Amino acid sequence: MAVLIACYSLTGTTRTVVQELARHLRADIEEIRCDRYTVSFLGWWRAAMDSRKRRLVGIGPAVHAVRDYDLVILAGPIWAWQPCPPLRAYVQRERAELPDTALLLTHGGSAGPQSLDALQAWVGKPPKARLTITAAEMKSGTYIETVAHFAQTVAPAPVAAPRPLAVDQCAG
Repeated sequence: MAVLIACYSLTGTTRTVVQELARHLRADIEEIRCDRYTVSFLGWWRAAMDSRKRRLVGIGPAVHAVRDYDLVILAGPIWAWQPCPPLRAYVQRERAELPDTALLLTHGGSAGPQSLDALQAWVGKPPKARLTITAAEMKSGTYIETVAHFAQTVAPAPVAAPRPLAVDQCAG
């Protein structure tokens, strides 16, 4: 199964989660690029206002074509109780070509379910799975186990063929 993870990460939190997920799924990563936001007071203010007002923002061109994948995982942070504007812009641009999807949002601890609902509405069809990762899970490291379970949910590993018995195991 060909998997693409399309993600936006301003501070690196979502990127950390996505890299762990990509390792499990052997997925390609499409980093959504947006120059509008910075890690500064003004950058945070702009991000919060754009998110609350559900503004569409300019993003860079895609490197990967979603039509080349069986599954696209859409990942980004929650800002002001909404999925971040760059992720929304990516969904709007790619929506017509999106194959099956899964949704992953990172956040400080609130608005997870409602933000997943909003992202799902933007996509326009039910995802294979949905997940939020909190800042507390990141800090404690428990996100690693959660991500592994999510990976198994969205793309279960094929059943491995049984290993042949060694000659000395057959003697009896």
